[in-house]
Amino acid sequence: MRASRMNLVTLREDPSEAEIASHRLLLRGGFLHKSGAGLYLYAPLLKRVIDKASRIVADEISRTGGLEVTMPIMQEQALWEKSGRWTTYQASRTMLTVRDRGGQVFGLAPTAEEVVTDYAATVVKSYKQLPVTFFQQHTKFRDEIRPRFGLMRVKEFIMMDAYSFHDADTSLDQTYDAMRVAYLRTFKRLGLEAFAVEADSGAIGGNGSHEFMVAAAVGEDAILFCSGCDYAANVERATRRAVAVTWEGAATATSVETPKVGTIEDVTKFLTAAGHTWVTAGRCLKCVLYVAKITGGEVTVAAFVSGDRQVNEVKLTNAINRQVHDRGPVLELRPMHPEEVVAATGAKPGFAGPTTGLKANYLIVDQSVPRNLPMVVGANRTDHHIVGYRLDRDAAGLTLLSDDLVTVETGDGCPRCTATLAQKRGIEVGHIFKLGTKYSAAMKAEFTGQDQKLHPFIMGCYGIGTSRVVAAAVEQHNDQDGIRWPMAIAPYHCVIVPVGKPGDTAVEGAAQSIYDALLAAGIEAVLDDRDQKPGVKFKDWDLIGIPLRIVCGRGVAEGLVELKPRDGAAENIPLASAAEVVIGRVRAALSASQAAADAVR
Repeated sequence: MRASRMNLVTLREDPSEAEIASHRLLLRGGFLHKSGAGLYLYAPLLKRVIDKASRIVADEISRTGGLEVTMPIMQEQALWEKSGRWTTYQASRTMLTVRDRGGQVFGLAPTAEEVVTDYAATVVKSYKQLPVTFFQQHTKFRDEIRPRFGLMRVKEFIMMDAYSFHDADTSLDQTYDAMRVAYLRTFKRLGLEAFAVEADSGAIGGNGSHEFMVAAAVGEDAILFCSGCDYAANVERATRRAVAVTWEGAATATSVETPKVGTIEDVTKFLTAAGHTWVTAGRCLKCVLYVAKITGGEVTVAAFVSGDRQVNEVKLTNAINRQVHDRGPVLELRPMHPEEVVAATGAKPGFAGPTTGLKANYLIVDQSVPRNLPMVVGANRTDHHIVGYRLDRDAAGLTLLSDDLVTVETGDGCPRCTATLAQKRGIEVGHIFKLGTKYSAAMKAEFTGQDQKLHPFIMGCYGIGTSRVVAAAVEQHNDQDGIRWPMAIAPYHCVIVPVGKPGDTAVEGAAQSIYDALLAAGIEAVLDDRDQKPGVKFKDWDLIGIPLRIVCGRGVAEGLVELKPRDGAAENIPLASAAEVVIGRVRAALSASQAAADAVR
């Protein structure tokens, strides 16, 4: 490709709306054009990158036995009503909808479990046809409440979504593990450092899932990982090693006046100064009150954790779902407003506790809170706390549920070994789920088993954010000058830049000969024939991030050209072997990424 025909338009300054490296550099390099909030046009350079990433993804999913299909973006409401998800997605405002001229409502696909389950029910009749996996790479839509970070959080995006169907859990386990390996192979080939973590299943549902994360300082997800073993989990799913605790405190439960003292920190300081020297934040019981919106209305919830911990609202949502499963999932969870706290406790905020007078549908205590030790709790009375309160003794009249509610933090013990956990940020680029029969049972999608009886398919689903992967690659591969694309997904492998005077036939001829030789060998090359100063050309290509650059200049007279890797130092090489050197470098880089993938187990 000749650069003069590429309509290259680059920016020297960072766009004001760009907050992270990938957004900033993709806009500056002319890869992206903002069409609207959370909506982007993929310019020619980015289209090449996404196409390469898509091919690698499809190759690895096909390698597991996946069969590629294309499913409709517009999906009928009736299908989603069969699965029970239409109401949930409409209530959460996740799904964008459209109406046809007849008034029929369609959802714009955020995912495709319903469509593919309907398809499998039609074409798969017997256990002899199982297992089978269908996948696609297609546009998805989600009504993102706050689009930001360029391709990271958008309303329209490209995703690979795959769905497997099985006659037994053991078969699902085998495909799930094959997909895990395929994902890790994919990211190796893409030039990304990614890792799998235990994750929450969220709105997709199911009984097991893993996220695949790319480590990045700007990652929106917090990951807890152990340096002593292979444990890693999203903060929404992470657990910690149980630790036995004991302490001496007040022998009886006594109400103590605590005027204008509502926070854990203030309560601890006040009571310690008043002579209760055993009191610490961890020996106080924090009560956080919530309202959960469900399909059948609303329920109120009191969540209790130790005063030195924070409530993890995803874990709390899952705990509530386990209690209200027959009334539909939690659609929204929010803290109570001050006036609602007063109605629920009879006191101002800051004085709620597991005592008489607390009005909530569910009282859930974190499983790590000791029930047989004295604690400080709110008295449900303004300016009062109870010192020496024991849950096993003093809350006997209340129905207290137990669940994992706390956010795991750096320094907590690993649940699998004796080491401690640390935290880093990550960008989610893939997710795999064990769905079980959640969709097939609801949609009556069945096959005939070996026993000649009908059974619902056992299902798995698997997603990779193809367009998000590209942004993640930029986050991992950039410097002060621009992008440094991995060879496998770079828009072009090499750019040849002639810098002689206009009409210098020797320089132009050298550049053309290298260009022709690279194209003949299947190397994707650009010949920069633009009428621009060398400095402008070099800045453009550093920004755009082509892995290799050949400069043809004064050295041509001596039979030399300059080879400059995007992430390395320049070197002079013989003109006669320049194309051969570039071909070798490109093929070596691609072979290295393939070898890294082949080493994944």
